[in-house]
Amino acid sequence: MIEVYAPASSGNFAVGFDLLGAALAPVSGALLGDIVAIESSNSGQDEFICSGKYAEKLAGPKEDNLAYQCLVHFREHVSSDMPACKLELKKNLPVGSGLGSSACSVVAAFAALDKFANTNLSQKQLLALMADFEEKVSGGRHYDNIAPCYLGGLQLCGDLVPNNSLALPTDENWQLVVAYPGFALNTAKARAVLPKEVSMHTSINYGQRLSAFTALCFSGQFDSAIALMKDELAEPYRQSLIAGFSDAKVALPELGAEVVAISGAGPTLLALTKSETQAQAIDAWLKENYLNENGFSHICKIDNRGTRVLEKGESDVIA
Repeated sequence: MIEVYAPASSGNFAVGFDLLGAALAPVSGALLGDIVAIESSNSGQDEFICSGKYAEKLAGPKEDNLAYQCLVHFREHVSSDMPACKLELKKNLPVGSGLGSSACSVVAAFAALDKFANTNLSQKQLLALMADFEEKVSGGRHYDNIAPCYLGGLQLCGDLVPNNSLALPTDENWQLVVAYPGFALNTAKARAVLPKEVSMHTSINYGQRLSAFTALCFSGQFDSAIALMKDELAEPYRQSLIAGFSDAKVALPELGAEVVAISGAGPTLLALTKSETQAQAIDAWLKENYLNENGFSHICKIDNRGTRVLEKGESDVIA
């Protein structure tokens, strides 16, 4: 059996709407993401199982499941002679969380199928496959969850970026607190509230922030880069959809958060600090004030490993 893990990710990363994304790794060492297990089928036919903490959110015909659709597509268009397999999606991320949940399922599925079938697809080929299926959910060909989930790190990504993704250097001292409040926010709904057009002033500011942030990361000026992490494109319109976000935006800087932003389309909140003590205080506040009984909060670092095959027993350590 092959088990492939795909980590959660935070799209937009405040300053890079639709273009930046960071893979996340809890400092506890636990896995925050989806796992796909694949092995030969004893029945001689492809089999599919959806399990895990959030499997019930994907209840219904297997044909509606993205991971199963990946299997069907892979057999029909990539490897028609692949041996019959049993593919299990272990759904460990909540749907509609702002943590790249659909990207996790798609990335883990295609990476596992590529390993199982020994097709040895290139990075560009796999990213293209993954983006095709992410489009089914988000309505657009976005890489800001797909690329960091698959490649790890902080990625600047898009159709105009060479190979669709470019890794940016990051500060090893960054502490990223991600808090899922316990309720879903549909990506389509989060996009529907955005304006169809923005002013020339807003466009120029966005371009300045993202280009300067990128240049500062490459030159190692991380504190100056953090100072530019502000979302003027989506956050002003989405924050009213997320109960408690406005309060957190006021409270967390007093605890040391240098950035407070919406992760992806929300409702997960992303806070950034460079202090472990401050990260713990931020995490505690969020657990007390931002989460319902179904929510969670984790202190994370950037996951530079990305999608990977797990060693025996690793899949048991779920965040």
